[in-house]
Amino acid sequence: MNSKHLKIIGYVVLAILVLNMILFGMGLVNGLVFWLVIALGAIFVYFGLPKMKENK
Repeated sequence: MNSKHLKIIGYVVLAILVLNMILFGMGLVNGLVFWLVIALGAIFVYFGLPKMKENK
């Protein structure tokens, strides 16, 4: 993957996390789902993106 694809993936993950925060603030998502999405996003960014960057 090139740098452009990685940036797009990063922005998509960021948008999902911001949307998750907004939905939690509005009370449409419970606490368990909120923290699960946060944890999955963090795991993906910490482990997934560097591996994708290595494979470019």
